[in-house]
Amino acid sequence: MSEKINYAWPVTSENAVVYHYFLQKIECMKGLLQEKRIAIFGAGIRGCCLLKILEDNGFQNIIFVDNNKEKQNNQINNYDIVSFEVAKTENNQIFLVAPEGAYKIYEQLNAAGLEENKDWISFSVSAYQQYVEEYKRPLHNYLLVMGDCAFTHIALEDENSDSLGTMIRDKVGKHRCKVLDMHGMGQQAYYHIAKSLIKREERPDSFLLLLMIETMAPKVPIMPRTQHPELIKALVELSENPDPDFVAYSHLTQERFDHFQVEAFASFDDKASQRNEKLYMQVNYLFRYRETTEGVLYLKKTIHMMNEAGIPVVLYVPPVNYWQGEKLFGADFKTAYETNFKKLYETLDREGLHYEVVDVSYLLNLSDFAAPNTIDETCKYSGRKKIMQYLSEVETLKPYWNM
Repeated sequence: MSEKINYAWPVTSENAVVYHYFLQKIECMKGLLQEKRIAIFGAGIRGCCLLKILEDNGFQNIIFVDNNKEKQNNQINNYDIVSFEVAKTENNQIFLVAPEGAYKIYEQLNAAGLEENKDWISFSVSAYQQYVEEYKRPLHNYLLVMGDCAFTHIALEDENSDSLGTMIRDKVGKHRCKVLDMHGMGQQAYYHIAKSLIKREERPDSFLLLLMIETMAPKVPIMPRTQHPELIKALVELSENPDPDFVAYSHLTQERFDHFQVEAFASFDDKASQRNEKLYMQVNYLFRYRETTEGVLYLKKTIHMMNEAGIPVVLYVPPVNYWQGEKLFGADFKTAYETNFKKLYETLDREGLHYEVVDVSYLLNLSDFAAPNTIDETCKYSGRKKIMQYLSEVETLKPYWNM
């Protein structure tokens, strides 16, 4: 019999909204959960986060359920991953649906005759709804901020649960700042969403855009975690006359999401964890830069669009855990990391694009990261405070900070 693969993610950070929602919901459900086997539907990052909170609350009678056949008959830590067909044969259990936008899973459960809030409970949090509300909020003469988990996530052990996105919005003021942040989102999404805001005559004064080198890697834009088809569809439907390219992108995200490709994963097992961490870093940081990747093409389109509208562009490069990179790859990590950025800037400059770079790659200490033994760029509150101080000294952003 082949050795089981551990598909566990080392959960040290999470979207601030998601984490606190999970905490509150499990607290309210303790009585219901105590006498049942818990089947976490979704053996991914959200499922691992839910597992951690359940374990912290003393729950251990747990299995995972996933429709991905490659994960079935493997494990997350010591918890089995099984198919829905196997799981539904158990009588005294309750399904907790972890993934966001898991409408097909809801249909699957209902089709099997299982009742919501009795046999299964959705843990789908309103991160999408909050994004939509922020997108809809009418503003003029404001700072537009767009990015992914560098703005949304917190360390689980933080003493302060305000994400960087929340800290920026609170500092500038809601009346002068729109923060559109969603984990995994990439350059093509940023382009279409920003274009739709300008099209409806909601012109920002300045544009702060997250720039992570991994979004320029070839395969990142097609991974399921970067798609968010339900969110993109909702944004398209809010437009009276949606741009045809935005509509086409909405269809593309659904197609990419449906044609699932296995995500990179990380294991709690030390040997497997280091092996998978090296693989993840090779794919996302040490890749060979190409001008033709989707990330590069849409970054150029976004900056060009803003330049034409006369809107200053500030590219924010977040901290990278280069200690972990150098531990696994030596000087090759820093060389590859900086070379890819250099080539990217050369591409942008050759196009005659105007932008400012705020690079805090090496700003933080190892103790400021949520997890010192992973490349995950999420930082603790101590790190977020340092970033806020750095941003406050950027000339383009000073007018917003000093209001």
